[in-house]
Amino acid sequence: ARPTTMAQSLAESVATALRRNEYDQDAIELLESYVAEQVEQNTYDFVANKALLKLYQFFPARTNEHMVALILTKALMALPSTDMTLLLYLVPDTVRAKEPILTLVRCHEHLETGKFVEFWEVANLGGNELLDAIHGFDEAMRQYMISVLCMTFQSLESEVFMDLVALPDEHLAEYVGTKSDVMRLEGKQVIFVENPQNQPQPKTFKENISFDHLAPVMSLLTSPSS
Repeated sequence: ARPTTMAQSLAESVATALRRNEYDQDAIELLESYVAEQVEQNTYDFVANKALLKLYQFFPARTNEHMVALILTKALMALPSTDMTLLLYLVPDTVRAKEPILTLVRCHEHLETGKFVEFWEVANLGGNELLDAIHGFDEAMRQYMISVLCMTFQSLESEVFMDLVALPDEHLAEYVGTKSDVMRLEGKQVIFVENPQNQPQPKTFKENISFDHLAPVMSLLTSPSS
């Protein structure tokens, strides 16, 4: 989504504040407003969000756990970037162990390990107050999953595909049709467009033995027997 003029001016204010002093606790309120704006406008600013988490580290009494959860949710939507992993290093264990952040950490683990069905079970969309309020969250997750599936498979049974991306049967044909650049539906199969990652790779053999390693063996073979 294109930022509004107000969002642009807020982004500019944040950038100016961080250039002036990124460790000024007076910037916390401004950065929190910017996080809320990102959620509302479906935009994302990793640098500003990281700066807010660092300020929470320096001024723990100012920590807003709801803002931490929003930041991590936006980072999750940025997969396959490593933003979520990097930002989690800035979140204290005591905060990570609380809900809804604990659920976000579990969601991230499932996504990173390709356990997509388990991800949807843990995310519990439709019954998750945090994630249900984030515009575009479910589609961002599907986009990431499809990018992984495209690199891993040439085709999938449509029922398996629907389970993996949490898509109802009645929406399958229309949804796949909107992704014609990466996949198509043929009967009961979802066919992924060929790419270097999902094609069989020729086996290559690399010689790792140097002459120095072979020299003693060759010496034994060529020396006259005693």
